[in-house]
Amino acid sequence: MQARHLVAILLIMALFGSAYPVGKLGVDHFPPFEFAALRSTILALALLPLWRFARPQPGQGWTLAGFCASMGVGVYATMYTALGMADTVSPIVIGTQLSIPFAVMLGRLFLGERVRPLTWGAIVAAIAGVVVIALEPALARDLPALGVIAVSAFFYALATLFARSLRSVSPFVMNGWMAASAVLPLALLSIAFETGQWGALRTAGPVIWGVLLHSALAVSLLAHVGMFSLYRHYPVAHVIPYYVLMPVFGIAFTLLLFAEVPSARTLLGGVIVILATWVVNRSTAGTGRRVRVGAQPAAELPEVPPETDSPYPESRTR
Repeated sequence: MQARHLVAILLIMALFGSAYPVGKLGVDHFPPFEFAALRSTILALALLPLWRFARPQPGQGWTLAGFCASMGVGVYATMYTALGMADTVSPIVIGTQLSIPFAVMLGRLFLGERVRPLTWGAIVAAIAGVVVIALEPALARDLPALGVIAVSAFFYALATLFARSLRSVSPFVMNGWMAASAVLPLALLSIAFETGQWGALRTAGPVIWGVLLHSALAVSLLAHVGMFSLYRHYPVAHVIPYYVLMPVFGIAFTLLLFAEVPSARTLLGGVIVILATWVVNRSTAGTGRRVRVGAQPAAELPEVPPETDSPYPESRTR
């Protein structure tokens, strides 16, 4: 990989990793559903010149609707809820990695894809790593949040399943519909279950609005445009392993923003999860199957150009 592309992918992974600690800053001010609705509104408006409410091809409407519901509502409603519930962010960052084994299992269940014994072993190890983290006594209060982020990871894996049938749809169209269609459900969830929304809007300062813009534009738009550009230069299997850096950057930013030092048990569980998901990525990439199981980067799923012909296309826009 060329030096400039290596620098680019490191910056992109840093943006993906920053999504969780920066998102925590957002939900410490806004109620989680309101934050998610505002983020989706900003993203939809930013994509409008590139999207223009373009219709999907005939027969793809329900698949696109499934993608929008699972990604735009399911992932973000649960992700920001988990961040709002959690006192510590590092376990949440690590828990998102469950999206990879979940995606493999869904592919096996619904598409009949062959899964190698090595991959099954890595999936078991990834789940075991999360259990190691969950058994940390100091994180007892964060167990519900860890459970919610596991649900978020499942929704992300489900979104990748829908996205695999939408390769012919422009990523801007996918993300435009995803963002726009999520605004109303997220707003209704906020009205039904949250309070203090107007007060949060009135008291939001430049830093909080910067957090919203970071979540909507830097992570969900800029980082994925960069990844899409890299996929034009390299096979997906060469790019995917760098996703292991996302939780590393996420934990590093958590340390910087919150002075949060993970315990030895959390670090051990994190290493197990990260190594296991790396093995899942590598073993899946080498099977010659078309599997789309990218790690959850708190963003939409970027389109992979057909010319890569990879067995492991990354989920479409994180």
